[in-house]
Amino acid sequence: MYHALLALAFAAAPPPIAKKTLDNGLEVIVVENHALPLVTIEIAVRNGSMTEPPEYNGLSHLYEHMFFKANQALPSQEQWLAKARSLGMSWNGTTNTERVNYFVTTTSDHFAPSMEFLRDAVVTPLFDPKELEKERVVVTGEIDRNESNPFYFLDHETQKRVFWKYPSRKDPLGNRETVLKTTVDQMKTIKERYYVPNNSALLVTGDVKADDVFAQAAKIYADWKKADDPFVKFPLVQHPPLPATSVVLVQQPVQTIVGALTWQGPSVKGKEIPFTYAADLFTFAEGYPASKMQQDLVDSGACVNAGIGWYTQQNVGPIAVNFEAAPDKADTCIKAIVAELPKMREAGYVTDDEIKNALLNAEIQDMQGREAPTELTHTLSFWWTTAGLDYYVNYIPNLRKVTRADFANYFDTYVEKKPYVLSVMVSPEMAKGGLDQKHFETLVGVKSGGAK
Repeated sequence: MYHALLALAFAAAPPPIAKKTLDNGLEVIVVENHALPLVTIEIAVRNGSMTEPPEYNGLSHLYEHMFFKANQALPSQEQWLAKARSLGMSWNGTTNTERVNYFVTTTSDHFAPSMEFLRDAVVTPLFDPKELEKERVVVTGEIDRNESNPFYFLDHETQKRVFWKYPSRKDPLGNRETVLKTTVDQMKTIKERYYVPNNSALLVTGDVKADDVFAQAAKIYADWKKADDPFVKFPLVQHPPLPATSVVLVQQPVQTIVGALTWQGPSVKGKEIPFTYAADLFTFAEGYPASKMQQDLVDSGACVNAGIGWYTQQNVGPIAVNFEAAPDKADTCIKAIVAELPKMREAGYVTDDEIKNALLNAEIQDMQGREAPTELTHTLSFWWTTAGLDYYVNYIPNLRKVTRADFANYFDTYVEKKPYVLSVMVSPEMAKGGLDQKHFETLVGVKSGGAK
């Protein structure tokens, strides 16, 4: 067993990442993988809902859609599509709270023209008004589809309460009315402010040579001018702490009670970084069916399901204990979670074997994320945007340094005796039967319509 673990630790060494920062500030990141003649090229931008006041909420998402449209080199949508087809590429993009990314995958013999294709899209978009009108409808259609899912409402209303002063900064899907009123000038403002080389990264994985990537990137991006740091001129908001515990009730056609207790957690910056490793390792450890949390909350019959997690963010990641309960066990489940919280900081709550298994699970997940070069590209761009590549490279070694005292400090700082949001999703029939707002406020000691 010792030799197997030693081999795994060796295999879990970070992938060979080659990096270079161009004169204009663009970071170029390359991971060579010559197993197949494929290459993925990705542009990542530090943008997303974290940059959006209410009048811009959803516009980072809309910009993502407009990225795959006409530009100065391909001035019509028909030309853009024809070029993409000629290069044999698949393409897509995503928008979340702290990153917008765009990526294409094709055969390595199309590497050079595909680099130029992506360069033209990021540097010289045209924002054709007719295409903008079409994409406004497409984006609001995405909002419609999300609103057909009951869990969207639970998450949306929870985030609005947890980040109560600046909720738009945690809502990457966006606001329907804001999206429908978007102007070309707003798209240009986003480009000028955030789509600058010193706020972006070019990531390439697959059947390429790092030196070739660096040489071409330096050539084709030479005219993309460095700009002011957008987060100096337009700093991120500081989310104020929760003033008190509160309850959010969502009514949807569900059969069981689903909900969460959510706190404002750490950010991946400065003195808070050590807490993030404790948060992750604790999550890995308590995800096992035999963990104390699962025994106390699920095996006991109090809850149908329960889990704890923390979302990696540079600007306040939420901590949540999620749960599902039978309607007649709703009170039992929530009371059991509240009673469990102070236990989580105790020294014996996580055993030595559970910590070892959690570290092993973390390493396995890390290696699985590298199996496909395309997925690795997205992983690297996420970490580059949110925490920085050094955080990713040193992630497993820093997880190994976590102690039980770190678990205790993590819970004392962010969870134990700290205000939280209890969000609960019930059916209208359950609410009429007594599982209403007042019931849950009484359960956790919150004044009706007020705070704890």
